[in-house]
Amino acid sequence: MAMSLPTQQTHVPVAGGNLSVFQYGDGTGEPVLLIHGVTSSNRAFQLFADALIARGKAAFAVDLRGRGDSNSLPGPFGMAQHAHDMAAVVDHYGWKSVDVIGHSMGAFVAAAFVGLFPEKVNEVVFADGGIPLPMPPGMTVEQIMPFVLGPALARLAMDFESKQAYRDYWKAQAAFAKGWSDVLDEYVDYDLRGEAPHMKASTSAKAVEEDSRDLFGDDLIVRSLKGLTKKSKFIKAERGLQNEENGLYPMAVLDAILPQYPMLQLEFLADCNHYDMFLEATGAEKIAQIIYGDKK
Repeated sequence: MAMSLPTQQTHVPVAGGNLSVFQYGDGTGEPVLLIHGVTSSNRAFQLFADALIARGKAAFAVDLRGRGDSNSLPGPFGMAQHAHDMAAVVDHYGWKSVDVIGHSMGAFVAAAFVGLFPEKVNEVVFADGGIPLPMPPGMTVEQIMPFVLGPALARLAMDFESKQAYRDYWKAQAAFAKGWSDVLDEYVDYDLRGEAPHMKASTSAKAVEEDSRDLFGDDLIVRSLKGLTKKSKFIKAERGLQNEENGLYPMAVLDAILPQYPMLQLEFLADCNHYDMFLEATGAEKIAQIIYGDKK
């Protein structure tokens, strides 16, 4: 699976330090900026990068502030800050504008980015994220967070004695019902930091807490989605974070919400869950097909 690994790492100056950006492939073709989820990293896009390269695109995946190799960057966090970081990436590479594909929380970053810097964004795609999640009546963000992020927040607090222990923790997750792979080994190994036997996930818990506030009806996100000037794909995974039916965005919820955002075009991704839509080869290929059509 060697070709699925990044070929180059670039340090982009941003507020407070450097943001890590990873090029996959040889960098030829139109650039596509890939933005990962709340406790994820650039390694979420190993397979998808291959699918993009096969379509003549140049894949660039960030580690967001507070994650992966960007995990030492300080706050403030939040979608507006991430959007400014993405603008710095576009400027650093000298791109006039770029296609942006965000997964999960990365789709909220993509929404903030196109809202604040529309001139820097060409196409924008929201993959199972980016639409504010409806708050259950009478609940606060603090009360809802543990339900939405589930095991992710617990995982950040845990110590792991070895790479194998961390792999074993992940292998038990319902999301990986389709089986384990080298790509998943790389995804979880990259996320583990520190020295045995006290190794930890790379994501900053503070980043997760601050960022997650913006996932529920944040004004910037709502304005950005309402202000989209061209049709943009929203890809809904059929199943959810724990491989549950209905997914993160149940159809009943989308039917109620999507009319507010006339430029969002719903694409239904069958037989995939919130994780394996990118971390498993058939899902990654289907998404590339939805966005860019057949391989070159």
